[in-house]
Amino acid sequence: MSPLRTNAPGPAAPDAVGGHRPFPAPAEARTLSHRFLAMAAAHPGREAVVTPQARWTYAETRERSARVAQGLSAAGLNPGERVGLLFSHGAEMIAALLGVLRAGLSYVPLDASYPPERLAFMVADSGVHALVTGGPQSALATRLAAEAGLPAGAVLSYEDLTRPAHPGAEADVDRALPDAEAYVLYTSGSTGRPKAVSQPHRNVLHHTRAWVDGLRVGPADRLSLQSAYSWDSAVQDTFSALLTGAALYPVDLKALGVTGLLEWMHTERISVYHSTLPVFRALVRAMESRGIRLPAMRMLALGGDTLHLADLDACRRHFDAACRVAGAYGSTECSCALLRVADLGYRPPTGVFPLGFPVTGTEVRLTDADGRTVEGAGEGEIVVVSDHLAPGATADGRTYRTGDLARRLDDGTLLLVGRRDFQVKISGIRVETGEVESALKQLPEIREAVVAPFTDRLGERQLVAYVVPGDGVAPEGPVLRAALRRVLPDHAVPTAYLALAELPLTANHKIDRAALPDPVTEQDRQGPSEGRPQTPGTGVEEAVVAAWREVLGVRRPGPDDNFFDLGGTSLRMTGVHELLTRTVAPGLRMTDLYEAPTVRSLVRLISASGAGSSATGAAWGQSRGERRRAAARAPRRTSARTPRSPYPSPLPGEAHDSASGGTRD
Repeated sequence: MSPLRTNAPGPAAPDAVGGHRPFPAPAEARTLSHRFLAMAAAHPGREAVVTPQARWTYAETRERSARVAQGLSAAGLNPGERVGLLFSHGAEMIAALLGVLRAGLSYVPLDASYPPERLAFMVADSGVHALVTGGPQSALATRLAAEAGLPAGAVLSYEDLTRPAHPGAEADVDRALPDAEAYVLYTSGSTGRPKAVSQPHRNVLHHTRAWVDGLRVGPADRLSLQSAYSWDSAVQDTFSALLTGAALYPVDLKALGVTGLLEWMHTERISVYHSTLPVFRALVRAMESRGIRLPAMRMLALGGDTLHLADLDACRRHFDAACRVAGAYGSTECSCALLRVADLGYRPPTGVFPLGFPVTGTEVRLTDADGRTVEGAGEGEIVVVSDHLAPGATADGRTYRTGDLARRLDDGTLLLVGRRDFQVKISGIRVETGEVESALKQLPEIREAVVAPFTDRLGERQLVAYVVPGDGVAPEGPVLRAALRRVLPDHAVPTAYLALAELPLTANHKIDRAALPDPVTEQDRQGPSEGRPQTPGTGVEEAVVAAWREVLGVRRPGPDDNFFDLGGTSLRMTGVHELLTRTVAPGLRMTDLYEAPTVRSLVRLISASGAGSSATGAAWGQSRGERRRAAARAPRRTSARTPRSPYPSPLPGEAHDSASGGTRD
């Protein structure tokens, strides 16, 4: 059997739903900014960017990005240079990145929730000439610029850049070139440091074409954007919307929570949804408990983990029959390489949604350990062959070895079966365990460390750190976790920590990973609340404890146990939020949970604020609805500041990702 080759091209006629027309080839589209300006000219009054705080038309988005472009040029930045963009999840980032591209520059997204040490490395490593940021991140941007040795004035205020300066500020300036670099993203690196991956305009246009034509995106669509801007899936969602005349809906899941996301998507009639599977599963649970459906939804792009038959069954139960499911495979280096779009009635032959067929201009092979092509129904490493790979990602520029192992099915599609190295996916995000091990070994109290994935009590993939202390005194998990959070993003921080006297070795003195103890068994034996007297609490306390037990899958937590020390993650925090707002605390905000990460502090916060009373909850719910309707009537509002939490991080689901268990990151 020959290697998998490209899908057939899409239809010439526009779709009845969404108004899709085939996306132009990169040579015709020219650059990302040129194509955006064409859409703005064709659809000036159509909504382009919508958040709970902002609602911009294409004309308004064009004007804001023009001001950014002119401001960057006035600041002395020259085409080809890089600009760091330090923003939280909101509309301002969209105007900023479009302005950077229109000025002929490339952008480096800097996630404001990342540890400052990690951001400092990215700023220095990328060689940015300036930082653009919003008000809440100004102090951090100034610190990063100083540490990188950037000159005075290198930190530019988004608010200043977008103020009307003079007549003609909305002119269609565009200095971008097709082969010029568009962006630089950072992924987890096996060397212990984040790895930079860049893409030129023509490559991004090619990948946008594959996504747009595969999902049949058109001007009538409304696309969700949950991934952090620093991930490749955000690139797909952003340009698939803004280069087709569709509307882009960036949403901060950490601020809204799953229930808020569900209500917002229902109100705004989102038609194309893209998230990791863990977030989607939480969304389905909220749909079940709240009795809310999403009748406008026509496409579910679900990724970051293996899509099982149970997930397809959930789609059939909660979405209209006309809705479809998309599964994609790729990585930051090659973006979307394989794509399958199926009706909800599709039944995968193995119970697992297989990887699809190569997108336009792409070939996919399986190779054995010696690099020979595997024919027929064998297994091998997935190799992507394309003219649109990230520069520097491969030796020959066209052949990318993914490190993923797959088996070819009878219909020619592939079933993912594992990795040839120690790269893993946590909540849909690529993590090199070597990077985490390196961070652990830099701690003075650690002599040796091994990091591995495990499946927790709830069936979710997490990381466990096995550590050998340097002085024989076992460091506590919370101490190690706090230290790692200063240098690693939240999704790369292990949730379980086991101290060993020595790492087990094989006969040839390699680490015997099969002999490492099971973290679930050890956690059951050494639970953080074991041996503590368990006394009944108040109604609110019992509700909080019940929510933690259900979401974390643990025995009764103690009053001062920290949510994150029990294996909690940002995504699981949304589950607690959904349960408590449905039962005892309708007025609880997502940010409240990060400010009160223990049972005692959360009970105190709920009781003190009155969030647990039905009257307060009803008033809060009404106020939230009024705020949402007010946002729809106020197109020029800007994003509100989000309280900074001492417990970091973007939700894993904000990152991005492939739809059927690929290595998208």
